[in-house]
Amino acid sequence: MQLNFFPISFDFEKFQISKTTYSDEALQELRRNHNRTHSFFRNGEDIYISNSGDDSTVDIGENVTRDVFTDHTITSSLIKHIFFRTFKQRFVSFTPVDFYPFRFFSSKNTDDLIHDLLPENLQGKIAYKKLIEVQLRLATINGQKQFGFVINIKRNWIFNKSCADLLAEGYDLTGIEVLHCEIMPGMGNILAPSEEFIGTLAEIDGESAKIKTNEGEVLFPLNELFIRKTKFNIANYLDFATSPEASLRVLNAIESKRSEIYNTKNLYAEINSTAKHLFTGKLDGAKVVFENSDGFCFTVQEVPITISNTFALKTPTFIFDPAGTKTNSTSPDMGLTNFGPYDSISFDTKSPTVLCICHRENRGYFTDFLASLKDGISTSNFFKKGLLKKYELTELNYNINQLSTFDLEEYLRIIREWDEAKPDLAIIEIPIEFKRLPDSDNPYYKLKAKLLSLEIPVQYVLTHNVKTYNEYILNSIALQIYAKLGGTPWVLPSQKSVDREIIIGIGHSWMRKNQFKGAEQSKVVGITTFLSSDGQYLLGDKVKDVPFEKYFDELLSSLSYSFNRLEKEQGWAEGDTVRLIFHIFKPIKNTEFDVISQFIKNNTKYKIKFAFVTISKSHPHLLFEPSQPGLSGKGAYIPNRASNVFLDSETCVVQMFGPKELKTARQGMSTPVQIKIRTPQGNYNNNELDDLLYYDLAYIVQQIFSFTYLSWRNFLPGEQPATMLYSNLISKLLSKMRNVSGWDADHLNYSLKRKKWFL
Repeated sequence: MQLNFFPISFDFEKFQISKTTYSDEALQELRRNHNRTHSFFRNGEDIYISNSGDDSTVDIGENVTRDVFTDHTITSSLIKHIFFRTFKQRFVSFTPVDFYPFRFFSSKNTDDLIHDLLPENLQGKIAYKKLIEVQLRLATINGQKQFGFVINIKRNWIFNKSCADLLAEGYDLTGIEVLHCEIMPGMGNILAPSEEFIGTLAEIDGESAKIKTNEGEVLFPLNELFIRKTKFNIANYLDFATSPEASLRVLNAIESKRSEIYNTKNLYAEINSTAKHLFTGKLDGAKVVFENSDGFCFTVQEVPITISNTFALKTPTFIFDPAGTKTNSTSPDMGLTNFGPYDSISFDTKSPTVLCICHRENRGYFTDFLASLKDGISTSNFFKKGLLKKYELTELNYNINQLSTFDLEEYLRIIREWDEAKPDLAIIEIPIEFKRLPDSDNPYYKLKAKLLSLEIPVQYVLTHNVKTYNEYILNSIALQIYAKLGGTPWVLPSQKSVDREIIIGIGHSWMRKNQFKGAEQSKVVGITTFLSSDGQYLLGDKVKDVPFEKYFDELLSSLSYSFNRLEKEQGWAEGDTVRLIFHIFKPIKNTEFDVISQFIKNNTKYKIKFAFVTISKSHPHLLFEPSQPGLSGKGAYIPNRASNVFLDSETCVVQMFGPKELKTARQGMSTPVQIKIRTPQGNYNNNELDDLLYYDLAYIVQQIFSFTYLSWRNFLPGEQPATMLYSNLISKLLSKMRNVSGWDADHLNYSLKRKKWFL
């Protein structure tokens, strides 16, 4: 197995470098006077200086000795600056897009997917090209601490025609989304202009344009404005510059090549080819020596590092009774069929009442669907028992209502006229066309908001699935329904090393006016989910929409309320040892850490240990297995599920989708999940909490891996643990329903707290 990490080699452990005292003025003056031959970067209260030219007469600052790994932040900055300058010397015609992460476009026309489909006058001006990204990382892999470059390859649009050019061609710019491009002082031909999405073009004013921004209407020169590089905007221009048919051919060509360009085997070859060009000589193939004039030098291995699994991740055993005697170690579906759900004895909605709504023309199909959902399919291998017997319910009471049209008011009329006791669930037929409607006008979200405000979870079913259902569709829907009713189909084994262990997912979403530069992130919505160590969903809480300055207090209040509720319900005793594992998905600087710190200080009657863990797919690491041939034409070069490597004592990447989990070859490369035990960032001092931190990375990774079997959306393992999945689903639904008239998300904090309404 290999990681897209290319190790850096040094011939020394310590090095000499010049430094001087930092001030803004001093840094600007040094760059102004010596930027051609020297690099300058700040570290703490010092400016460090790298002489990359031949001018040895310039004497700046004092010489000091630093250690490669002890002073790793200084070493990192030196490597980045020397790499950048060496790249510019070797590849003179290239203009990098960014200094860091270091990014540049391929110069080959063969790496432009649409080059041959465009007329000659647009070739090179508009492109869909390979973008190479290089990041520096310090890792401890195979027991060795080492720096290395991580290489990734993406595809991005290029659009090099300014709004001045487009106006001259007669293209209508009114209402178009625009970027402001500005060359940084002294960066001409060194770095590409910086781009900022500033707003929409309101009016042409001579050689300038009035742009609607978050600061009001602002005048910009047309030659500094470019259309925002989205598929929609570029397609519109191509419709104008060529023809709608030619524009469609361009977009279809990109779509048809997606499985090829994101094919893991091809990506592996491209990354290795890029590394060879960057790190070895063009003619002799010898390693390039990256060096400055002060004697700091390094080489880079041109092949990715070979690794093996750091430890063996295990598929959890699935448990179907509180005594732990009914188990299955391979298939939760088989376990459910044989044993019934985990909470069968205690589940209190044994005869749920279900409000059912369908179109009158599909009533026959709908009643057949409901009958099969309830009683199963006798010839099925997976859904022979149906929802009623598989989940050990007493009865399923359908109340079927029909629509004359798929109109929102028709749905709402049926809900308003329901005059019986509140149903436990709604099963509603919807057409595929709802998926194509904008969120603001979509009955899908308006209906969901209406039913959730009445504390009724809803199960939507597409008309297509009503008419063509099979055992797989019914099996997944039945699982979702049981979870939405508040049931627990199965649990996982839990550790008994502490009295209590709670896994708490914390997510958030910003409420912002738009995506323009300077958009005020006026409010933040916090989301918390609580699970026991065996995977039982205990409760979820939605923190109030509040301005950011009040987020700390609201999140603390939400955590405290839920924690107090759990300790009473579960009968915790003073002095119990409690381990809290916090899963954070989009941390806001140190805000969540501050909240958790205060939360623990406020709870002194328990012996608390806690871990602050981030789970993310936004990282540069990729795992490859060149010996993997794939299955049925998919998954070649992708490691098996559970493949993993520790990058250091706090960080692990895990391949959650291997060849078996991929549905089609079009899915391409599956990015591993990065799991990191976090400590506060920056100059943060909270020594009194150090003894409370829990650092067992292997235990945390295994637990997160096990939690990927708890989606309740289907029986297959997922890419995300339940905490992350639930938080993302809740966040997405709340953002979609936020503008629905009459919707109040606080309804979710009552009877729905313990139900998986968001599935």
